[in-house]
Amino acid sequence: MRRKPVVVLIAGVLAVVVASGAWVLQGRPDPLPSSVVNTAAGDDELADFSGRRIFFGHQSVGANIIDGLKAAYSGREGSGLDVVETRTDPGRSGGYLAHAAMGVNGDPLGKLADFEKVLAGSMGGAVDLAVLKLCYIDVTADTDVDALFRAYSQTMTRLEAAHPGVTFIYTTVPLTTDRTWKQTVKSWIGRDEQTRPDDNAARQRYNRLVRERYGDSDRLFDIAAVQATMDSSPTSRTRDGSTYYVLHDRLAADPGHLNALGSRVAAARLVHLVAAQH
Repeated sequence: MRRKPVVVLIAGVLAVVVASGAWVLQGRPDPLPSSVVNTAAGDDELADFSGRRIFFGHQSVGANIIDGLKAAYSGREGSGLDVVETRTDPGRSGGYLAHAAMGVNGDPLGKLADFEKVLAGSMGGAVDLAVLKLCYIDVTADTDVDALFRAYSQTMTRLEAAHPGVTFIYTTVPLTTDRTWKQTVKSWIGRDEQTRPDDNAARQRYNRLVRERYGDSDRLFDIAAVQATMDSSPTSRTRDGSTYYVLHDRLAADPGHLNALGSRVAAARLVHLVAAQH
């Protein structure tokens, strides 16, 4: 009998969590491309990727992807992947993956400007392909999603006009995991700001605009779709009538970053995409 108040309290906590939508698993908010099925890159694709001159602007999730690329080439016979951190022409005669941190997290417009600045320098005349990946922290519930997408699409249009010899790869914005019940409880006292459901809902709105504009281009690196998909089954949640994707737990090292498996499958998807460019 003494335990009854505790049981009632726990039941009340669970009821609030479920009502918040944090644990409600629903169907797809919009279709994801079937090409995100997690398959390893083939030898021919890896050889093609390492032969390209690529610039990759990113932050920490991008570093996860680079780790996945390095893992894909580890122990592989034949040519490896030349990875160099630089903001200027690396001066290599063969293929390479040049990369650099863009701007600061939380300032997506600054990242767009920084990417454009790098391409306006010697890098723009050196590479075959260029990729800018924003971070999950760049799109939150406080973001003006429509304004950011306009800025992104306008930047891509300017870059393509200024650098007709460069193939630009478009990207969706990464996701975070869903809240566990412990994180939900912490959020009530302001101790969990990394897994706010409203943030992933905003990322869903932004990514929908990216998919609508660039989904048929054959140049979309849909990192969000990769993150949400495990064994061909996308993971989504519903909150306040809005359904959105989340980073799959089995691919996550923490609420916002990729583990070794997640890094490998994201890297493989990028290799598939680059190898398809001619």
